Amino acid sequence: MLNSAPDTAACPVCGEALAAAGREYSVDELFELWRPVEFTRETLEAHRVQAIGTRPFRCSGCGLETFLPQIIGTPAFYVEAYNLAHSQTVSTFTYSDDKWEYGRAIADATGCRRAFEFGCGNGTFLDRLRRHVPEVAGLEYNPVALDSARARGLKVYGPRDAPPAYGGGWDAVFSFHVLEHAADPVALVRQMAGMVKPGGIIGLSVPNQDGPIRFIDPCVMNMPPHHATRWRLSSFEALARRLQLDIRDVAYEPLLLENHGYYSVHWVRHAIPGRSVFAAACRQLLSWPLRLFFGGLRRIGIEYFPALKGQSIYVLLSTPGSA
Repeated sequence: MLNSAPDTAACPVCGEALAAAGREYSVDELFELWRPVEFTRETLEAHRVQAIGTRPFRCSGCGLETFLPQIIGTPAFYVEAYNLAHSQTVSTFTYSDDKWEYGRAIADATGCRRAFEFGCGNGTFLDRLRRHVPEVAGLEYNPVALDSARARGLKVYGPRDAPPAYGGGWDAVFSFHVLEHAADPVALVRQMAGMVKPGGIIGLSVPNQDGPIRFIDPCVMNMPPHHATRWRLSSFEALARRLQLDIRDVAYEPLLLENHGYYSVHWVRHAIPGRSVFAAACRQLLSWPLRLFFGGLRRIGIEYFPALKGQSIYVLLSTPGSA
């Protein structure tokens, strides 16, 4: 045992009791899961000083999952994990330049005059959004992504800019796959809510823990130092109640067929556990036709499979009052 996780803790969203929901991982075990990606000694030490290990906990009230003690990814971690500085000689994880929820958010922002994005990365969403909204701006902490966004001619704030610089009175504030990385997600959404005018909207997307990602254990992308929390709709409902926000809309990403392994591989392993030869044969018998089916759809040019949920949930919130 690592003696790192607390005996008792309360949910950061609703305050109900948290219960251990998985095994403990040391920092070294967490980074080992990222192989063949290589991290510098400085990056490893920056996470070891946060905690010697962590484990997942689940809220008995809203279903939020959080890792305690927290181990939050540093900017250098993301640069190395995604090879943003092109220092890796092996294949690494990559950022997608497009996300399914961008289209939903742009539709929600239509008619707005001013819109802001937290964690705007290299500016892909803001670049698209400024064709529909006269004034757009964003915030990005990663120095490599920040430079890329500014190179597009976008107004993007960095970590040295204090929150008052962002201003208020925004019609819409968005954040895509950022909330699960934050050390204090409640404070982040509270800040977003404080930036929009009465009746303004807040669009949030995260991996959906009730979706197929739950079939992967361990999932390196869904645990520290990459993700600090795991969200589902019930967690957002509790968050909205706490911050006195309204939920206007909820949408689930359909399965992106290039990610059909969520079902053809990981769901199969979840449905037929065990290490016996018989279990392995059953998995093969179930996995093979699923791969053939999804692969066939991809070959004829189909991108999404709406009958199954994909990775993300998108929640549109609004502040009280009239816009």
